[in-house]
Amino acid sequence: MNMKFAAVAALGALSLAAIAPQAAAADNGFYIGAGITKSEIDFDDFGDDIELDDNSFKLIVGFRPLNWLAVEANYIDIGSDVAVDATAFTVSALAIAEVGVIDLYARLGMANWKIDIDDDFGGGSEDDWDPTYGVGIGAHFGSVGVRAEYETFGVGDFDTDVNTISLSVTYTFL
Repeated sequence: MNMKFAAVAALGALSLAAIAPQAAAADNGFYIGAGITKSEIDFDDFGDDIELDDNSFKLIVGFRPLNWLAVEANYIDIGSDVAVDATAFTVSALAIAEVGVIDLYARLGMANWKIDIDDDFGGGSEDDWDPTYGVGIGAHFGSVGVRAEYETFGVGDFDTDVNTISLSVTYTFL
């Protein structure tokens, strides 16, 4: 039984070793993706303490010209509830460290956020640009990648932050 397990493990390791060089070479270029998000915003400026803690989605478009650099745009549906509806469009540079098929990266850019608040809670719509930053880890196998990421940006008009955790899938066009 141990011999059979060792043979299967060795075959699996050889298979991963065979695709790893292809995976590392395949992630440069244009890519698209989508993911699920968990976002939180806490608005302290209102009499009724409004919090948005919602699951939603993000869409990703990017270009990775070098192994260590990518430029990426994201549309993030931050979420909505009875009082608040929030979205953001971000543009960032990603500094990437590759370890085999694993990417560790840091993100720095700008977020154009928009928040609509129901009239019963002070009403109105605000939007502005604020800095965004984050960190993530991804794995890529050929054209397909998966990633987990934390990203945050300030919402200056409301003196609060948007904190988003996401799990996404990407596809690179070779």
